[in-house]
Amino acid sequence: MPLTVRAAPGHESAANALRQALAARGYAHAGEATLVLETGDRGLELVREDVHPPLRLQLDFAAGRQGYRLAHAGHQREGLIRAFGRLPRDGHVLDASAGLGRDTLLLAAHGFRVTAWERHPVVYHLLADALERAAASPELAPIIGRITLHEGKADPAHLAVPAMAAVFDPMFPERAKRAAVKKDMQLMQALMPEAADPDAEQTLATLRQNVERRVIVKRPLHAPALGPESPQASIKGKSVRFDLYPAITLAKVEDG
Repeated sequence: MPLTVRAAPGHESAANALRQALAARGYAHAGEATLVLETGDRGLELVREDVHPPLRLQLDFAAGRQGYRLAHAGHQREGLIRAFGRLPRDGHVLDASAGLGRDTLLLAAHGFRVTAWERHPVVYHLLADALERAAASPELAPIIGRITLHEGKADPAHLAVPAMAAVFDPMFPERAKRAAVKKDMQLMQALMPEAADPDAEQTLATLRQNVERRVIVKRPLHAPALGPESPQASIKGKSVRFDLYPAITLAKVEDG
């Protein structure tokens, strides 16, 4: 089924610009779900209309659970922050698969300067819209200002300023049929019925060759490690695991 871009009254120009951007990327929805991207007063929203009631997803970093987490969470206690180790508070880090932006925002809230990529065009536009709206919040503006978001596959080799470390959260198709899958994940599965990162092992290798210290791969708690090489260490949470891989210097690559 095709994905439709729809405008609420008064937002036709934004919808036309979005259609042109998706067409320029050659995007065509390959799944069977009936999906709509709707521009409106509240921003950009993804809607699945072939279920009852319809499922809706709009990213909002200035309110709700995400806003509270950014404003009040003890960032040092977050597993992801601990996985980055003893980096300078304003260090440059990468998020190779920004997705819905939660880890990207957490890293920036901690103080890191974050370069992030999102390769799926629809997810990229949902995230870019949410970041633009969040930048209007006086409380969140300094956090958003530390984020640079790119559309496409992670390309760390061409950055002017090398990064100290990176996080990569590869998305794979859901293997288990679970009744209690969160709404946002249901929509992501409908939007991306196939693996969003089919070249995940190559992405990990590229990241390791283009950071100074380490790459953190975020995995479900009981999922196998990514690729044939075992991680150097792991930090486990309640439902996820952060696998740590050391950087690979050019000298090591040539010796191998």
